[in-house]
Amino acid sequence: MIVGMYTSASGMLAEGARHEAIANNLANVSTTGFKRDTTLIRSHPVQMLHRLSDQMTGIDGHWADLVPAIGARGQGAIVESISPEFTQGTLMETYGPTDVAIQGEGFFVVDTARGRRYTRQGNFALDGSGRLVTQTGDPVLTASGGQIVPGRRKLDIMGDGSLLLDGVDAGRLAVVLPDDKAMLMKEGQGLYAPAAGARFRSAGAGVVQGSLERSNVNAVTEMVEMLEALRSYEANQRAIVAQDETLNSLITQVGKFA
Repeated sequence: MIVGMYTSASGMLAEGARHEAIANNLANVSTTGFKRDTTLIRSHPVQMLHRLSDQMTGIDGHWADLVPAIGARGQGAIVESISPEFTQGTLMETYGPTDVAIQGEGFFVVDTARGRRYTRQGNFALDGSGRLVTQTGDPVLTASGGQIVPGRRKLDIMGDGSLLLDGVDAGRLAVVLPDDKAMLMKEGQGLYAPAAGARFRSAGAGVVQGSLERSNVNAVTEMVEMLEALRSYEANQRAIVAQDETLNSLITQVGKFA
């Protein structure tokens, strides 16, 4: 009975985490370049049950259970991972000269106080020094690692990422791709931090100036999943209440005849 309550409680915790991830997805449905999070829930290892009187006997130097097991018992659920889904969002034309979208796989590279970070948010701007920066003021980098400083010059970004300032070559916008996307961790503000040992290569993706990538969140799908998570949470909650009432009956009623 007590084990059953813990099993149901683990299900509530898992569905609670799933619900929070879905709520965050919905909150960012209009966020440029946002990638929805998916929650992977798995069961705890199944445990085989035996009677206390069952004996383990050695056969040819190996231990073998000569008495059949009573059966298997589940031990609840656990959240294995909450990870971003990097599917392409639709592109929206803005005609802004500092708005840039990636068509295909890849990430912009920005320089932050914590080191290099990666993003799909291309709603850049020019700061007081004339540098191309993110909405949080972090400089956008070129493929060679330098900053992009258009100043008052006209900025043109070609489809392959080539940069032109008043028609003069100014390098190439850095668009990279990790060997393993699982090595990227969400850090907030649309940024991804690389895990230790992460390796990157040139993405070769197309770049579209004057456009932004929308979030890949589908509000209808998220609402359906939120209702599923809520119903599962409530089912586990009802199971705990039922087990608690049964346990109370065992203590208050059956105990009288013991």
